[in-house]
Amino acid sequence: MVEKIKGDITKMEADVIVNAANTGLMHGGGVALAIAEAAGEILTEESRKIGFVPFGEFTLTSAGNLKAKKVLHIPTVDYRARTVITYDQLRLAWRKALAFCDKMGWHKIASPLLGAGAAGLDAVRVEKILTDEAMNFQNLNVKIVVF
Repeated sequence: MVEKIKGDITKMEADVIVNAANTGLMHGGGVALAIAEAAGEILTEESRKIGFVPFGEFTLTSAGNLKAKKVLHIPTVDYRARTVITYDQLRLAWRKALAFCDKMGWHKIASPLLGAGAAGLDAVRVEKILTDEAMNFQNLNVKIVVF
């Protein structure tokens, strides 16, 4: 099931909260900063240790103070290379992330419109990608969170 809701993703109860990160996992603004601040220092420490995640991939950190088991980070911006994720790379990373969540038994997923902020991707197109891919995972309850 996929549902679009308005709200604060940092207040969501979920197995996994998805973060629209940058490739360096430096959570300096927007939703990434809000998630990092709400989660607490553990998320930032783990992100520093991971260091880099390429487009089309994802990584996990602890959720800290969030009402979630994990935070799943999908990079949408590479500030060093001054590039943003493509729609195909977004689809690939999202599909991989959903398959991983399904495998782990994490059914409640909360995600922002990945890349529609700092990366400047079209929100309508992003929502369609997230929805279309999530529909392939019948065990998952995906909430696309907008504010």
